[in-house]
Amino acid sequence: MHLLTVPYWINAHLPLAERTSPAADSFVPLRAKLSRFLIDDPEVSIVIPAYNEEATILQTLSSMADQVTQYRTELIVVNNNSTDKTQWLLDQCGVRSVFVVEQGISYARQAGLDMARGQYVASADSDSLYPPGWVDSLIKPLSNHAVSCTYGAYSFIPSPGNSRFQLGLHELLAESFKRVKRRNREFVDVMGFNFAYRRADAQAIGGFRHDLDRKRTGRSEDGWMAYCLMERGSLQRVGSDQARVWTSDRRLMESGSLGKALIRRIRKEARRLHLYLGRGSVPAQAR
Repeated sequence: MHLLTVPYWINAHLPLAERTSPAADSFVPLRAKLSRFLIDDPEVSIVIPAYNEEATILQTLSSMADQVTQYRTELIVVNNNSTDKTQWLLDQCGVRSVFVVEQGISYARQAGLDMARGQYVASADSDSLYPPGWVDSLIKPLSNHAVSCTYGAYSFIPSPGNSRFQLGLHELLAESFKRVKRRNREFVDVMGFNFAYRRADAQAIGGFRHDLDRKRTGRSEDGWMAYCLMERGSLQRVGSDQARVWTSDRRLMESGSLGKALIRRIRKEARRLHLYLGRGSVPAQAR
């Protein structure tokens, strides 16, 4: 049960965390596994933005290398102006990458969309781990053209001092709020590190917006993309554990402790409750 334990497949990737200067020959197995993504005729493009992720990028790539998929798939890492060893690690792994100077996640995601050649785009992040069936779990529903966007859930990997049980309780509360959101504002539940869409649809609606900031405007590039994709079809949440992404709890701990993070979450969601229970419209002038 994901609320109590970390799935077994994660253990194969965690030892790669924070190995920023491994010996050159240690990359050989991972590089060989990732080479299958270097193809010219992909059906699916996985896009991963990265900004100074030398501590986590290897474990993310390792989880990508273990994907079991029926689709011809390419992997694109967008280096968003990193100043650490991120690019060196990408080069050692032999993955396809592009360097983007404009700072911001929306610029990175848009560069990946522009570079993608697949019919479908699966959006990921460089500090998360992806189960072996992640690609297929998000892409298969998109064969139904009534569906324009798929997305999955996420769980936290406990850092030293935190327990999986405590994190699971936090996620259980968050999921309760999300069920309310999905009544009228499902698009706010779509996270950039775990969603997929058709490339043509994203291009048709203009791609990612660059003038949104979660703290400043209350909106973000991922939720906005999902909102706009609703013009092309419905959103579909994939409930399978193969669509559940596991990510670092570092951002959760920015509050100082799990208890403080929980209180902060309750207050934030309580302030927005009237929006979730309303019609869920977005002001036209903000589009």
